[in-house]
Amino acid sequence: NGFSLSCHHHRSSVLVMPSQNHLAATSTISLNLGSFEDYLQTAEDQDLAYEDTVVGSGDTAMEGKFVTVAYNGKLMANNKQFDEGSISFRLGDNKVIRGWERGLVGMKVGGKRALKIPPQLAYGDRGAGDVIPPNAHLKFDVELKGIANGAIDEKAAELTSMSPFKQAAAVFFIGSIIYDVLHFVMHVI
Repeated sequence: NGFSLSCHHHRSSVLVMPSQNHLAATSTISLNLGSFEDYLQTAEDQDLAYEDTVVGSGDTAMEGKFVTVAYNGKLMANNKQFDEGSISFRLGDNKVIRGWERGLVGMKVGGKRALKIPPQLAYGDRGAGDVIPPNAHLKFDVELKGIANGAIDEKAAELTSMSPFKQAAAVFFIGSIIYDVLHFVMHVI
């Protein structure tokens, strides 16, 4: 279907990256960055628009940082919520839609931001299953919950944004490895 899952969402999983072929077709578009209030769903050259509703006081999100974000997403055409949850990912790894990659940069931990994302920075003319129609403009309310400092923090952030089933599976897997190591050590000694 051209999409790959990169995170868990409390509802349907839609905040994923379109295929590289689709991106190549949209990467040469010249966009018009406008103010948040002047965002036009009818303008073909409409760029991402955002507005900070709360300015955070923590570390700043930038490319290469592993971030955890709480969010809810709505279709701008009818204000219908299509997704909500939390996600952890590395900015710049292209694991989420381009509107998020660009729209989160510069946020500080604890900050809240509203993003208005045009189709060419979201799912374009393909949409996302039956949840997001083709050429949909999206609005996300996001909160930067944290920025991981090191590999252990990154893994902890990934674990907390997983579904409870995946968390249990991860704990079981790690526990079985620890058991096997201890079992081996006890028999060697």
